[in-house]
Amino acid sequence: MTLPDLLALFKQAPLVASSQASDGSPLADPETLRMLADSSLMAGVKVLRLQGVEAIRHIHGKTKAPVIALIKRHYDDSPVYITPTMAEVDALLSTDAEAIGLDATQRRRPGGASLQELLAKVHQNGRLAMADCDTLESAIEAERMGFDFVGTTLAGYTENRPMSNGPDLELLRSMVQNLKIPVIAEGRYSESWQVQAAMRIGASAVVMEAALNDTPTLTKRYFQAATTPMGEVGAFDIGGTWLRFGRFSEEGDLLERVKVALSADPSDRLEWMRGQIQSSRVARVGVGTGGVVDPKTGIVTHAKPIIPNHVGSEFSERTLGVPTFALNDGLATAWGHACRPEFAGKRVATLAIGTGVGFGIVDRGRILMGPGGEPPHVNDLSCREGRTIEELLGGAGLGPTIEEAEKSRAEEAAMQAIEMVQSMFHPDEILICGGVGLADWLQLDVLRSPYGEGAGLHGAAALALWPPSP
Repeated sequence: MTLPDLLALFKQAPLVASSQASDGSPLADPETLRMLADSSLMAGVKVLRLQGVEAIRHIHGKTKAPVIALIKRHYDDSPVYITPTMAEVDALLSTDAEAIGLDATQRRRPGGASLQELLAKVHQNGRLAMADCDTLESAIEAERMGFDFVGTTLAGYTENRPMSNGPDLELLRSMVQNLKIPVIAEGRYSESWQVQAAMRIGASAVVMEAALNDTPTLTKRYFQAATTPMGEVGAFDIGGTWLRFGRFSEEGDLLERVKVALSADPSDRLEWMRGQIQSSRVARVGVGTGGVVDPKTGIVTHAKPIIPNHVGSEFSERTLGVPTFALNDGLATAWGHACRPEFAGKRVATLAIGTGVGFGIVDRGRILMGPGGEPPHVNDLSCREGRTIEELLGGAGLGPTIEEAEKSRAEEAAMQAIEMVQSMFHPDEILICGGVGLADWLQLDVLRSPYGEGAGLHGAAALALWPPSP
């Protein structure tokens, strides 16, 4: 098969079915994998991605479908495991596979094997060669070496690039823009929109892995979504005035709570939090706090002076001693509402109006936020006379004694914020919470939080009880 022949097949059917079984899976049987491959071929797939000589021979012999072949083998002296040495290349050349995939990362191969020599052997035997890459640099080098096409297969699986939530579309974009050879999208594709995005970016094909044929991996994913971790959890709500802690049952009932005035010293705040965890003996905690919190690390990357000395604070198992789930408080509070039976599965927006103004929206089980945990900054939108919604509506701007004129301006700002949320996000429900949000003088035509003044704590608890999908 020539590269134009393969690209012509991709043009007809750009989805490649990876009929492979995960380690220890009962599906790791050539005939079972052949039936899985047949199911994909019946649906229109033209090309398969297969692993292991026995499975390749059996499936290729039965289906006659073109195969991109590989062998996964681990060696003690190298992390490279996709067709790592000449032994695996020779084994694959003993099959009729049309293309062979090689780890083309810039890492040392087992025994110091030469990637250039492996590539030459593949081409000498009339087969196409696919470069499984982890970075743009490795893909550019693979093109220079003479690979026929490259894939994003190893993006996020080496130390050279962090793992993205879902497929690494940015790496795919960079490869398409910088390479002349075809680029295959592969790695963590599981939803239709991701496949569509890859094709719009310019991928020649998309390899689907677990989402098509790996039943154990799929079952584990959905099992985790359906299962609530056991045991009581703790929740922290860190605002501009108070630091609150609540202990919750595994059903989400608030069992006890306590609060202290917010210390200006972040180490004092952490020490108090650790004390509450130890005395309550909770299994894990959720943290909702002002500012931007990176969900991967629990580190506050941006914060306003409402919470002093907050940037750099870390809320994680390393600092608190138990598994910890931390997010911006507006996002956390929105998640808490979205987990309630009456709102689950809806697009739910929450305005948390306390010392500051927090906002979050959950769309059918997914929190809408930036890659670093950034919330939608409704609070910073301009309102009356160039002042922001937070300046007019937040408790820090209003002060302890609120004049009637201030109440009127705050109510106007709240109504404008709600109109903005409705016009930008079209939520099914809008809820309001927080000390100012629930004040009697603030009359708004939206739902008041069923959690009352404890909405922030319930939101933080929901992070620990029902951790959101990344």
